[in-house]
Amino acid sequence: MGRVRITDRPQRLHRAILTTAWMVAVAVLAVAPSARADDLYGPTQSDWKSAVAYSIQHPEALPIGMNVPGCRPTTDHPRPVVLLNGAFLNKYATWSMYAPQLAAAGYCVFGLDYGGPTSGPFHQVGDLRTSAREIGAFIERVAARTGSDQVDVVGYSEGGLVPFHYLNELGGTRRVNTFIALASPVQGMSGYGFLEWIAQIPGGTGGLKASLPAAVDGTKNSEYMRAIRRDGLTRPDVRYVTVSSRHDLVVDPAEATLTPAPNVTNTVIQDSCPEDHVFHGSVIYDDITLRLVQNALHPSSAQAPHCHPVAPG
Repeated sequence: MGRVRITDRPQRLHRAILTTAWMVAVAVLAVAPSARADDLYGPTQSDWKSAVAYSIQHPEALPIGMNVPGCRPTTDHPRPVVLLNGAFLNKYATWSMYAPQLAAAGYCVFGLDYGGPTSGPFHQVGDLRTSAREIGAFIERVAARTGSDQVDVVGYSEGGLVPFHYLNELGGTRRVNTFIALASPVQGMSGYGFLEWIAQIPGGTGGLKASLPAAVDGTKNSEYMRAIRRDGLTRPDVRYVTVSSRHDLVVDPAEATLTPAPNVTNTVIQDSCPEDHVFHGSVIYDDITLRLVQNALHPSSAQAPHCHPVAPG
C-alpha cells in the first residue's frame, strides 16, 4: 500500500512541523475581531491556508450550507451529514469547501466546534472522550431538529478518531449509518515515530497530556486506543469508509486503514488518481477527494473522480 520508508520519515516530519508552525504563526500575528451578523457565513475557500487565515479573523464563521435552519432531509438524501473537524481546527477552516458542495448536492449539512477552547478559532485539543460526548449530544440535536433517526458522519483527521468512543462505548451505533474517516489515524497515530519518541522521555507523556490531551489519547497504544479497540474497532451495524493519501505528511497511510470486513471500505486517493499528490492538510480542499467522499455517502450515484494533477501543499 505504498508504505513510507524509514529514510523518508525525518523529511516528512520536518515538513509536517513546518505546516503546524505556519498555522501557529498566523494565529499569533492575527487579530480576531468579534464576528458581526453578516460575517456568519464565510466565503468558500479553495485552499486550507486561506481558510485558516479567514477563520482567525472571523472565529465564529460558518461554511456556506452548514447548519441551515429548517433543512429537512430528502428521499434522495435521507440522512443529515455531520462534519467533524480535526485537531487545532474549526468547522469553517475545515469545511469551507466541502459544506457548500454537499449542501448544493441536496444534503442537510451540520457541524460544530468541539473539544475546547470555547472561544477563539482553534478547537479539538481536549481529551477525546469529552469530545465524543459533545459530538453525541450534537448528533442528538441534529436528529431532533431534522426528524431523522440516523445521520452520516464525515470526520477529518482526529475528527475521524473521536467518533470511535461515541460508537463503541456510548451507544452511538444506533444513530450513525455511515462513518467516513478522512485522513484519520484510525489505528492510532505515531507522527512517523515522533509521538512514540515523546512517550519514551521521562515525563514526556505527562507534559503532553497537560497541554494537549487529544494528542496523547490519539497516540498508538494509548489507554484511549486500547479502550476503543477492546472489542474491535468496528461494529456490524455501521458502514465504515476510510479515505487516505499515500502522500500524507502527518498520518502514516497504514494508520488510516481499518481491518477489512464486509462493512468496511478502505479507499486510497491515488488508486483513483495517481496524479493527485494531495497531503494531509489539503485533502479537505481537493475536488478529487470530495468526489470520493460523495461516492461513499451515496454509492448508488457514484462517479469516477475527474483525475488531474494536484501538487502537494
